[in-house]
Amino acid sequence: MKRTFLFRICMTVALFFGLVSQSYLGAAPVPITPTSLEEDGARFERVNQATFNWKSMFKVYDIALHLEAGESTKKLFADIPMRLHLKYHRAFTSAEIIKGGNALLAKNTDATTLKSLEGRLNQLNAAYRDVKPGDAYTLTYVPEVGTTLRLNGKSLVTLPGHDFAAAYFRIWLGNEPISKPLRDKLLKR
Repeated sequence: MKRTFLFRICMTVALFFGLVSQSYLGAAPVPITPTSLEEDGARFERVNQATFNWKSMFKVYDIALHLEAGESTKKLFADIPMRLHLKYHRAFTSAEIIKGGNALLAKNTDATTLKSLEGRLNQLNAAYRDVKPGDAYTLTYVPEVGTTLRLNGKSLVTLPGHDFAAAYFRIWLGNEPISKPLRDKLLKR
């Protein structure tokens, strides 16, 4: 009996530290999106996924990056289809999402580019809704279609232009993203 009790304690400790290290490393525990999918007339393959943790302690969202089937992350900001899927662990107001996005967009684009995106950015920001745990936003860019924002699969707005997608996706994938380790994990660096 003493041996069984000691075994249970050891297993509990191992499970706890396994979960903590998994959360700390940002590995999303289960696939949040299919390996491949079709959206807006493009065929996508999942490059990778991760979990964004705030201060390495609080899960914020799981995120998956998809590129057009057969494309390389080396062509990330070329005019190719790409998609981000964010599944939230916490509730956020649309104002919080917009504030964070605008700040990161400003860090990743020059003033001239930001000015040229202003009208479309205002349209995107007007489309954002509050989220609760379990909700999922997707941003899908397809040439000739534009960038479509969806909440739980429902289309909210589509914005034209590769320039918009190339700038906005830099919030997660640019030189000054929300998290460099998260970016690197998504890009398999």
